[in-house]
Amino acid sequence: MFEYINKQWVAKLSASKLINFDAFWDLPNKWFEEVNRRRNGWSGVITKTIGKDIVFVKKQENHNFKTWRHPFNGEPTFAREFRNIQILNENNINSLEVVFFGIKGNQCILATKDLNKEYQSLENILKKDQKIKLINLEKIANALSLLHQKKIQHTYPLPKHIYINKKNQSVLFIDLEKMKKRTFRFQCSIRDLYSFLKFTITTMNKEELDYFFKKYFKKSNPSLIAKYIRNKVLSKLKIKL
Repeated sequence: MFEYINKQWVAKLSASKLINFDAFWDLPNKWFEEVNRRRNGWSGVITKTIGKDIVFVKKQENHNFKTWRHPFNGEPTFAREFRNIQILNENNINSLEVVFFGIKGNQCILATKDLNKEYQSLENILKKDQKIKLINLEKIANALSLLHQKKIQHTYPLPKHIYINKKNQSVLFIDLEKMKKRTFRFQCSIRDLYSFLKFTITTMNKEELDYFFKKYFKKSNPSLIAKYIRNKVLSKLKIKL
């Protein structure tokens, strides 16, 4: 059994009598969205108000993936997400605030603070505005660039996985289960830039797309490797500039 409790949340959790794994696990399963079931396992999300904050409590049982560390029984997918959040924190990259994490047998819990007070998803922004403002485009380009400088690949930076701060437009990525370290930066760049632009390219004109690349590479005159990455991404998107 393993438990992690955010020190800044100890008082709030104690007041709510959520002091250990069993207390979180026993919360009523009023599912926030449809439960994900596969094979003999399941994974779902509920919400819990703790003090003045809303916390998303993700529960799963027998919902594992196999790795070289755990080749037979695998480990919970939330364990990978928790580990990836820690990696972002260690690299001073904006990330989810973990309230509680725990593993007990074949059960796992990951509780994180709700983002919606301070952030809004790019998906919701696009539904309302149909466009990405230049300031947001710049912030997203900078956030992806920082991620890739550390050779970290998000893998699926889709609009629903990108959150923009309502006050300062800082960027935060969610859905980190597929995030991974790569050997070379260009591997991260090609995969993530393609994934992002695949779902946002229709909201940009030629000048805005060019602006995005310039902010990502931080240069008006890109290097040879930058040109290679850009051309590779555009080729995958079947776009010519």
